[in-house]
Amino acid sequence: MDIEVASAAEDIDRLITLDMNRRGVVHTLYEAARKETGRPLVQAAAETLYGAVGSGSVVLFATGWPDRPWITPAIGELDGPPGAALLARGLHVSKGAVPIFLVEEQLVSAMSATARAAGFAVLSPAEASACVDSPAPLHAVSVMSFPVDTEEARTESERLIKELDPKAVVAVEKGSANRKGVIHNARGADTSSSMAKVDELIRSAAAAGIPSVGIGDGGNEIGMGRISEAIRHHVPYGDRCACPCGDGIAPEIATDCLVVSAVSNWGAYGTAATLALMSGDEDVLHDASTELRTLREAADAGLIDGNTGYVTPGADGLSADTHAAMITILKQIVSNALSPKGLARRRG
Repeated sequence: MDIEVASAAEDIDRLITLDMNRRGVVHTLYEAARKETGRPLVQAAAETLYGAVGSGSVVLFATGWPDRPWITPAIGELDGPPGAALLARGLHVSKGAVPIFLVEEQLVSAMSATARAAGFAVLSPAEASACVDSPAPLHAVSVMSFPVDTEEARTESERLIKELDPKAVVAVEKGSANRKGVIHNARGADTSSSMAKVDELIRSAAAAGIPSVGIGDGGNEIGMGRISEAIRHHVPYGDRCACPCGDGIAPEIATDCLVVSAVSNWGAYGTAATLALMSGDEDVLHDASTELRTLREAADAGLIDGNTGYVTPGADGLSADTHAAMITILKQIVSNALSPKGLARRRG
């Protein structure tokens, strides 16, 4: 990656880690991940995806967080699905990827609505792949349920890798188990019974040599196994949770790349922005109006703001306008880097 793109990736990392919702953990998580990675986190993730994916390549996106599962597992939160859908859009625009989303059965409908808002038709995996060679353009994805049971998840992971031959796996705001196999929310409560066991997919992908990217914001998500020691020492409930397992929220399983952000959606958007820089195409990153539409459709499908509990197009306690403003700033970073002045710096 050339000097101008690397410099812009630094700016993107700084932007997406602004602690606007005052959770107080993102800087600790970022410092640990940056020390471990050695370069901007979005740069590492974008380089991995850009190098692995080609036209027609299937990419598996795991997302969806069943929120308030003690009431019902049918309620999911707005942080995660929009980020996954819009990063998938960026990877589709830049590399011709065929995205397939994996969520809990109860969240398939909401994820489908979110994907449509991002511009995709929602079809079967075979139909979505067939769109690559269609004589008339059709941009499609597939949305599938993924098992909550661990053994079933292991079997399904092996089947998906064998039958779909994915070139990458991306997890956005997806719960990951600690050393005792328990998945927790940020408050240290056990949420294992409602969460799809995507850790099994990461294990299967690693065994098959398929690269993986994890995107998270709290320390309990897939990908955070790369910095589990820092989480155990510095994050609330990191070493000792509020459930009987007593082992804390720090995940055991690591992904090949980890993107830490203040809101997980922002980590996905920052990665898409870096893909735009690498491809030289500003349109790889969606615009603010698409962001607003995607958040609205996701909320209309029943996803909630996990902080407030309201069915509203905000995420993590921040308004839809705030999220749209984030996209506007990311677009400006990309535009400036790809301007004639920025390109001249890259050449010389």
